[in-house]
Amino acid sequence: MTEIIITRIKDSFISACMVQGKPAEFQCVSVNGECQIGNIYLGMVKNIVKNIKGAFVEFEKGQIGFLPIRNRELKVGDEVLVQIKREATREKKPMLSDQIELTGKYLVLTSDKAAVGISNKIREKQTRENLRTIAEPLITEKYGFILRTSAVHAEKEDVQEEARELSERFYQILEKKQYRCAGQLLDSNQKFTDPLLFGYGPDQVSKVVIDQPEMEDALRDKGFDVELCSHRAGDIERRYRIRHYLREALSRKVYMKSGGFLYVEQTEAMAVIDVNTGKSIGKGKKEEHIRKINREAAKEAARQIRLRNLSGIIMIDFIDMQSENDRRELLCEMQKYLNQDSQKAVAVDVTRLGLMEITRKKQRNPIFRQINIDILEEC
Repeated sequence: MTEIIITRIKDSFISACMVQGKPAEFQCVSVNGECQIGNIYLGMVKNIVKNIKGAFVEFEKGQIGFLPIRNRELKVGDEVLVQIKREATREKKPMLSDQIELTGKYLVLTSDKAAVGISNKIREKQTRENLRTIAEPLITEKYGFILRTSAVHAEKEDVQEEARELSERFYQILEKKQYRCAGQLLDSNQKFTDPLLFGYGPDQVSKVVIDQPEMEDALRDKGFDVELCSHRAGDIERRYRIRHYLREALSRKVYMKSGGFLYVEQTEAMAVIDVNTGKSIGKGKKEEHIRKINREAAKEAARQIRLRNLSGIIMIDFIDMQSENDRRELLCEMQKYLNQDSQKAVAVDVTRLGLMEITRKKQRNPIFRQINIDILEEC
């Protein structure tokens, strides 16, 4: 059972995706600001950096983002249609793309490729073929479609209708580009509440529990079953202990049931997770005990990666195992847990030093960048 819990802590809206009563993910959105991810702008090229094959583009007055240059020639002063793919960090500017994506309930329209794509989470071969048959007549020379997991149980007519709506939006954006000035917002690909919903639709969660009355109508209009609690009485904090779980997600040390623990360190370049046996005392053979600790650590590490929104390159230092077969099995087990993530995450390999390499798609900043631990102190 999956629930989404949304509350306000000081100047931030905090959202928790609860799976079987425990938080799987957090999102934090400032009350006074809005998430720019997905916004589409008509930008102007300010600088070309050939050695890194990119351009710095002013997408709003005074706001610069980095645009990787693919198969096109750009020069300073060119106007270019861009979409924000990743928000800024302390050291890096927002990541832009000239590949426009418009997200619907069942489909994602993409200008990157005039073809049909299907979510990797849809694995049944016949289902994939059926969805491909529905979508192929909808593509044009200008765009294609990616079918989302929610399309599996959708009516064919509903998918086709959404394709028409997304197509209309796309052509409206291209039309606006013709008469708008550079530095203007052409389309917002998400509403204020969207980041708080983790990309889930109403058919994927049992209910949304909120203590912010101003969100109720918008969520009900989207089709969600909404339960409204009292913010003044602290109903959500009492029932779900959001502050407690957020403190855990911001701590360096994570304890496991066996007595072992993880150290989680996040830098700008990568995240590192170190597995320790701690006070864990195994019975029987040492190798069997190490396998048991590492399996438990893999499950907990996958949970922490999603919970903290770690992304990019992630290195996990498991306890050394002598057997190559044990290392391969651990890699497969890690991937099994990563497959439950809402973002694409891949267990790549185990290096010669025994470190497991993981990559995870980056979109928003890790939770420790989204929220300041000081706001978790009781008022």
